[in-house]
Formats: sequence, C-alpha cells, structure tokens
Amino acid sequence: MLPLARAAVRAGHDVLISSGADISGLIERRGFRAHQAGPTLQEAYAAAGAAMAELGGLSEMQAMTPTDQLTNAARHFFGAAAVTRAGDLGTLLADWRPGLIVHDNMELGAPAAAEIAGIPHVTHSYGPIVPGTELFAELAGQTLATGGLPDPIESIMAGPYLDICPPSLQPTGDSAPWTQPFALAPSAGEVDEADELPTGFTDLPHPETIYLTLGTIMNQQPEVFRAVLQGCARLEVNVLTTVGPGVDPADLGPQPAGVLITDYVSQALVLPHCTAVASHVGAGTMLGALCFGLPQLALPQGTDQPHNSVALVATGSAVALQPDEITADAVAASLDRVLRDPAIRAAAEGIRTEIGAMPPADAVLDQVLSTIAG
Repeated sequence: MLPLARAAVRAGHDVLISSGADISGLIERRGFRAHQAGPTLQEAYAAAGAAMAELGGLSEMQAMTPTDQLTNAARHFFGAAAVTRAGDLGTLLADWRPGLIVHDNMELGAPAAAEIAGIPHVTHSYGPIVPGTELFAELAGQTLATGGLPDPIESIMAGPYLDICPPSLQPTGDSAPWTQPFALAPSAGEVDEADELPTGFTDLPHPETIYLTLGTIMNQQPEVFRAVLQGCARLEVNVLTTVGPGVDPADLGPQPAGVLITDYVSQALVLPHCTAVASHVGAGTMLGALCFGLPQLALPQGTDQPHNSVALVATGSAVALQPDEITADAVAASLDRVLRDPAIRAAAEGIRTEIGAMPPADAVLDQVLSTIAG
C-alpha cells in the first residue's frame, strides 16, 4: 500500500496509517504518522487460538474441511480483530475526519468504522482473489454485526477496488466480486537509505543467484529451509536466504561458499541481482519477483499461498512443490527446470511487461478521488 500512500503525500494530502502496535515503528520509519488500532498479530493469533481451543484446538482445526477452516478464520481471527479495530478507529474518527479511508481486503474494521462516520472507503488488494472470498466476507461481516457494528460488505463490494494483481494471474480474469475495479501497478517494495546488501554478497562465486524466503509468518520451518538449501547445493548457484523473525540463521548449520543466510534484506534491493526466486509465494514476494520478470519455485505453506501457487503456475512462470514434496532431490530438479526452461523465463517476463502497463499510483489516486467525489 506504500505506493498509494506516497502518491497521496505527493498530491499534498495528509496521510495517517493505522495498525496494531507491532507495526507502528515500521510506519514511522517510512516517514508516516502512525496510529494504533486493533490487536497486534500475536495478540490476534492468541485470541483466535483461545477461541479454537473451545472448539477442540489445533488438531481439530487441521481435521476441518477447507470451508470450515475459512469459516473459523473469518470469525475468530479476521472478524474478531476487526471488531476491536473498528472500536479503536471510531475513537480516532470522532476527533479527526479524513476524506478517504483505504483498507486491504482482509481488514473489515476500518470500513465498519467508516460506515458509522459516513466517510468514503476503498479496498486495496494484496494479490490474486482467493476462492471463497464471498463466503469469507459474509462471515466476517456477520461477526462485525454480532459485535454491534454495521456489516460493511455490501458497500465494500459496491465501492472502488484497487487491484494490484496482473490480469493473467487473476483466476477469474477480473476483479469479481467487486463492481468498481481500478487496476494499480504492484510494487516490489521500497529501498530505504539504511538498506544494504549482506556482507559478502558481491563476492558470491557463481553467476546465478537464487533468493530464498519463507516470509515472516510461515518461516518457522527450518526443515524446509534445509531441504531447499540442500537441493540448491546440487546446482552451481548462489543462494541468498532470509529466515525472517524468530529463526536463528545458525540453526540451518554450516553452508557452502555460495550461500548467504541473514535475518532480513530488502527484496526491492536484492531482486535486481537475482536469477530466480524460491519462496512460499506470499503475494508480496510473488508480485515483487514478477516486477523484475523473475521465474519462481513456488513452495506454498498455507493461507493464500496454495491459491497463489496455482495461479502462478497456470501462467507458465513457475514450478511448484507442495509441502510433502519438498525434498533436496525435488528442489534440485524443479529449480534446474526453473533456471533452464526458456518458456518459464519468457512467461515471467511477459507478466513483468503486463505490470509495466498497469497504471501508477498517482494516476489511480486521482481516478479514485474523482469517483468518490462525483
């Protein structure tokens, strides 16, 4: 969402970004005013876990059908957090009235608060539309209504939808079920002044470099990192691995000279130096790689990632391994195909061209403001 926020600042607007307290520092480091609303990620997980414990706990959750899992996530994680967030935002909006509220399509507390205050709101996407979106929205909306808040789903679906997903990645080919879609070019992220490549990156021995990440949520799986690194070791490639928060790089053991392991690196900084990406295919990583036309090895672990993986593979720009398929042998064979098949690279470059033709944030902001004004 940063490109749109930057565009608003360039246009002279006052921008405030609201989130859980765990993100406030990041917001402020990016130069924006931060407001705290709703639970932190860990608090939301804890509350959802407590609710799930009453239903039988994690083992019962894993035994549920995909529809039941979606139902419980909508009610106990996203819906419950939205109720708290809407209350906090209501307090903010009593004293400060913005002309527009922008929220992502999994965050329903903000539009509920906007409905109470009579403020226009628009939805900002984060990737391909996940099957079951309509059911998720209905259930989360019911949770808000149970909490004494307006159900904002009807107005959300009727309002502007800022779609950063390239059309060829959208399973349905469009932005359904939203009725006012606005294409918006995705971004690989920002490079901060303090961002730098890891020590030793420029000394890596091989001509090709793979960026390996499991993101910041699904990263607590050292066995997946180890299997991928073992597979990469069978190819003459460098591997830059970011393990994310809560994982000690030392836990992955000694590595050959072509492997660098670090907690974090700005993907916008490192992707221009890479040949391919191996990741969990979280939307931000997947779209970031495509912004540079990079083919991908998809290693989906959960949430929206299996759907992202299916959409990405369908474009021809990736090869996927499911969790039970991630072995050193499978990684080596799949990654070799990703690197050597010219059709896969051409497909990724084709999506890069598609992204380049999508409208930038400044133009989309003008369009959206004109729409809600008129």
